[in-house]
Formats: sequence, structure tokens, C-alpha cells
Amino acid sequence: MDRLIDKFGRRIDYLRISVTDRCNLRCVYCMPSCGIVTKAHEELLSFEEISRIVKAAAYLGIAKIRLTGGEPLVRKNLASLIISLNKISGIKDISMTTNGVLLKEYAAELKEAGLKRINISLDSLKEDRYRSITRHGALEDVLDGIGRALENGFSHIKLNVLLLDDITEDEIKNFLILIIENNISVRFLEFMPVNSFYKSENFVSCKTVMAVAKRLGVVEESKALGSGPAKEYRLKDGLGTFGLISPMSDKFCASCNRLRLTSDGFMKSCLHSDLKVDLRNPLRKGIDEEGLARLIKLAVDIKPKEHSLDKGVPLVHEFSMCQIGG
Repeated sequence: MDRLIDKFGRRIDYLRISVTDRCNLRCVYCMPSCGIVTKAHEELLSFEEISRIVKAAAYLGIAKIRLTGGEPLVRKNLASLIISLNKISGIKDISMTTNGVLLKEYAAELKEAGLKRINISLDSLKEDRYRSITRHGALEDVLDGIGRALENGFSHIKLNVLLLDDITEDEIKNFLILIIENNISVRFLEFMPVNSFYKSENFVSCKTVMAVAKRLGVVEESKALGSGPAKEYRLKDGLGTFGLISPMSDKFCASCNRLRLTSDGFMKSCLHSDLKVDLRNPLRKGIDEEGLARLIKLAVDIKPKEHSLDKGVPLVHEFSMCQIGG
């Protein structure tokens, strides 16, 4: 059923669900070194509550789900939620974004539960830079996790690379060489001014990636599964693909098809807006599925036309990405 059309004519069929605001890393662009004050357990949506929301959303036309965090794999028994969501009529695809640190432990369980695709946030292939970005992460853990995911049959693996201001063209080149030699996708994301870590004078555009790619070989357009807002390409004769996500230099708001459910039960229709709809409290007061559907429609109705980050007028207060799920 296709009932979620916003006032700008966009069809909304994709829901990102943050299952926790906790994370086992402390990435410099995501949260302060001391961490954040995390939500109490009772403030988080239970898996049953998440499933009820997804059931109502699926009735309205939501077909794709992505699980995020924080780091989703620090939430206990996550596989049980995936099993539950897979039973909901209308849900056609369930994917997850993870930092990959715990993936080697859970890859088999996630595959058996019915997870279709995995995106792994990996901003560097250099051990020292990776540790500097994550503050205490070990690159080896992530690489082992990628290997375990491939062993367990995850064929659609994407690496998300944030274009931080200290990334070098050599490192971009190393990621591109990775997709020449392996059937995976690397997606380069421009950094958005969501917090005070962002410095506009150090902004790195996706145009830099394309320039490096063209020096490596012939660049061809591609269309990868689940590419979303990414413009997908491949290097001729390469096994994998690379994608460019350019919210600043080439913003894609006109084709945005997503909603976001925060770990504490608020539905947001735009990452860069403070506008949100409370679902948790109505759920706990006994709202029925029809009432939930009305609230989800309300979230769609207040979806803004576009972000204003390129105009220097953010519609959202500063936040840590781990609190919303990206």
C-alpha cells in the first residue's frame, strides 16, 4: 500500500530505526571524548514497541528498514528483532549500519535471522588514523568482521567513508583500489555541519574522490542495489563499485524517501530538523495501530522541503549523530 506521500510529492517508503544511543567507539565527529549521557533502559523502545510501529508503517507503505544506533550490535538480542520484523507483511528489505567491531561475533546469527545487507562505517584503512578517529578502535576487528560477513553469505557489503578534512588523496585511492580488487561497494560521504566539529574551511567535496578515480582508470556509471541517495560508479574492469553522497555540494532532498525512528521513540522526517512526533508515550498509553498510523502520517506531513545547511541556517540544534542514528 502506498499512502505516504508528503506535501512535496515524495513517496516515503524507507524507515531508519535507531535501536540504541550507546556505542562502543568514540568517533571524533560523532560524540565527545567523554561520551554522552545515554538514555535509561526504560526510555528506549522495546523490540515489541518497535515491531508495532513498523507494522503500522508497513501498512502505510514503508517497505525498507535500516537498523542503526549508536552501534546497533551493542543492543542485546538484536537478531530477535530482525526475526520479528521479517514477519511483518510489506517489509521487503532489512539492512543495518554498524561500525563492524562486533560483526565477527554476530555475522552468522544476523544472517540466519534474515538481515539482507550490511553497511560498515570505516573512515580509514590506516591503523593509526583509524584509532585516532575512533579514539580507541582496532582496525583489525573491523576487517575480521568484514571477512566473517562475507563468509556467512552477505553479498551486498558497503563501506561508508566520511570525507573528514584530514583524509588524503592517497587514502581515497586505497579505498578505490579495494573496489577494483573486491566485489564490495565503498560510499564516500561529504561531512555535514551537524555539530561544532565541522569546519567549513576544511570541507572535502565528493568531487575530490571523482578526480582521484579518473586518475586510476575509466569511470563508468553504475546502479548498485540499495544505493539510496548515492550516485554509483565503477572503475572499468573493477569488481566493485563506489558511490558519492553529496548532501552539501549536490543535495538530494528532492528525492528523500526516509523517516527516522529514534531509540527513545520519536519519529523524525528530516535529520536536520528539530520537528518530531512522539510515538513512545502514545504507545505506552494504549494507542491502537490506526492511531499509530495517524502519527506516522503526521511525521510525513511536517517533513521539510530541504535542509538549509548550505545556507548556514540549520533547522536543528547541535546533536551527536549517535543520538539519532544518522
